[in-house]
Amino acid sequence: MAHLKSFDVPLRFAAGLALFLIAAPGSLAPLRAQAQGVDSTLVARFQLAESYLRGAQYDRAITLLEDLYEASPETHVFYDRLRQAYENVKRYDDALRLIDDQMKRTRAPTTLLSEKARLLYLKGDEEAALATWEAALEALPENANTYLTVYRSMMRLRLFEEAIAVLEEGRRTLKRDDLFQTDLAYLYSLTGAHARAMAEYLGLLARNERRLSFVRSRLSRYTDQEEALRAGIAVVEQAVRRNPLNRAFRELLSWLYLEGGMYRQALNANRAIDRLEQERGQVLFTFARQAADAGAYDVALEAYEEILARYPDAPAAPEAVRGLAEMYERRAEKNGERAFDARGNRIPAPNYDQALDAYRTFLQRYPNHPRYPDVLRRIGRLQQDVFFDLGAAEATLREVVDRYPNTDAAHRAEYDLGRIALQRNRLDAARLTFSRLADRLRTGELAELARYELALIHFYQGEFDAALTLTEAMKENTSADVANDAIELKVLLVENKGPDSLNTPLRRYAEARLLQRRHQPAEAVAVLDELLQTYGGHPLADDARFLRASLLRQMGRAEDALAAFLELPLLHPQSYLADRSLFAAGELQESVFDDAEAALQTYTRILIEYPGSLLVSDARARIRALRGDGA
Repeated sequence: MAHLKSFDVPLRFAAGLALFLIAAPGSLAPLRAQAQGVDSTLVARFQLAESYLRGAQYDRAITLLEDLYEASPETHVFYDRLRQAYENVKRYDDALRLIDDQMKRTRAPTTLLSEKARLLYLKGDEEAALATWEAALEALPENANTYLTVYRSMMRLRLFEEAIAVLEEGRRTLKRDDLFQTDLAYLYSLTGAHARAMAEYLGLLARNERRLSFVRSRLSRYTDQEEALRAGIAVVEQAVRRNPLNRAFRELLSWLYLEGGMYRQALNANRAIDRLEQERGQVLFTFARQAADAGAYDVALEAYEEILARYPDAPAAPEAVRGLAEMYERRAEKNGERAFDARGNRIPAPNYDQALDAYRTFLQRYPNHPRYPDVLRRIGRLQQDVFFDLGAAEATLREVVDRYPNTDAAHRAEYDLGRIALQRNRLDAARLTFSRLADRLRTGELAELARYELALIHFYQGEFDAALTLTEAMKENTSADVANDAIELKVLLVENKGPDSLNTPLRRYAEARLLQRRHQPAEAVAVLDELLQTYGGHPLADDARFLRASLLRQMGRAEDALAAFLELPLLHPQSYLADRSLFAAGELQESVFDDAEAALQTYTRILIEYPGSLLVSDARARIRALRGDGA
């Protein structure tokens, strides 16, 4: 019966209409004895009219609907479709006469009067429309639905101010300040009366705190408007002062602070909720995670520290210790902190040191916690990637693999062990580790990362065809983030082979990339200098120059790195790396040289010279920050 599917809705409607017509009073009553035949005829004609309406053949539909309405004016669907058809062809006088005819048949004219007013307004007779809406209100002034009916009629015409007046009149007449709260809040927001809108939402929450999610969803449409956010915060702050024990008010205020990037104020709001509700740090913990996701690491740190100071034995304490360590780590990354200088000397890295101490504190306090394997692996990763203590890192990661096999932490530790083998230039051992991991996991992000590392090992060893085969396979898995890296490697391989059969420039570039992985930036720069001197006109030159600039920055040679980044767009204006190079230069000017004006000019170059760049939004954000927009 699949061929009947498209007619399912019309058939169901026809059956319902037939039943309605059989029972209809008035003009069809004498035909009840012959109901089946008469109903079938009416249904068929109505369905034909419906098909004309769907095909925008309004004149044909109107002819049929007029006959149907004359046969059964009490049948609402006949009236409704005929009125709609008149309206579609702007025969407003005919539609109005139809409504007047219907009004003779009903004792509840509010809906019909509202509809009549709307048609009068469409016709252009605004004065008569307003008078008719007023008549609709006067018909049943003690019924709340009267005001809703008129309001909805006005909303169809986007008469927001008039609709507000109607609902406010309803409140006064019925002496009910709690009526129409969601409708008025919506209308106030539409007309820019954000403080009044917030007052309505607070009234809704005062009656039912469980409506908080609904209120937030409504407000989220306007929180990107600074004026709306500022007005809303002021109203809620006042409400919290008047009703300090209302949790919903405080949670709404905290959410508004977060939406506005006011993390310190949000922390204070959540601190108060946690204490008043005796949550023993759970509210603070949830907030800390929100602040961390927004990049407010200092505030998140403070929240975690307060949990541990006030509630050291609370259920949230273990996660707070782990969160504390993670915040130190993220803050170090944000600040570009390093544990070694350009000459390889150990230098203070306070955030990384504190992260390591916090992770170790977790291991000491909570040896049986489910997060123990993950924290142990994080220590190994810090030892590997920050402190470059490959021996300690290997011992730590091996412990994770041996003690907690078949866990996510063990799989990730095994991946890191493969990277250690690569860093030690043990490419065959690294290849074996990544192959086993990819074969075991088969799918998922970590499996794709392992396959990408296998492609890189082929690349480092000059096995370009094998690397290309792997990247081709990975391209199909677009759900994995690493697929973008695989595509980039594939493009590099396809576009930069030759000029000789040995692919010498590409081999030298691969050698530099491996030296970079092995934390030998000076040696990598030497290889790239030789490559550019010999093959300066090769298509690979822009990649080589970008890598060289990145290595100079890594070595602490900021001035040389800045010059290299700024030179690349001049030498290779059409390169896919030109916009990235400008952005990297802007970051150096901003963070290292503290030259806001130069950074502003460099970020602006991205907007002008590369308007289609994926970095345009980031460049605009940096420009706004440097100008102090919205401060």
